[in-house]
Amino acid sequence: MWLKEMFGKFSKTKIIRMIKKEGSLIGERQREGRKIYIYMLKDFFVQVIFQKDDPSDKVEEIETFSDINKLNSHLEDEFRTAF
Repeated sequence: MWLKEMFGKFSKTKIIRMIKKEGSLIGERQREGRKIYIYMLKDFFVQVIFQKDDPSDKVEEIETFSDINKLNSHLEDEFRTAF
């Protein structure tokens, strides 16, 4: 549980290292022509956009969700605003 609280204080480089070492890629999606990657890391979820949509490149944006309900709510909101 400590990981979720500390996560926001880490550098983007450390966050990505943690995601790749301890996380699981659970999905990819498209938004406005960009690829968004969703990872599960212990008891929370992380949405990441990489430069050039390449997971080996630098991170542009990171968003965390404390549980599956918050992630689902976010995805539903984005889906509704897309149409």
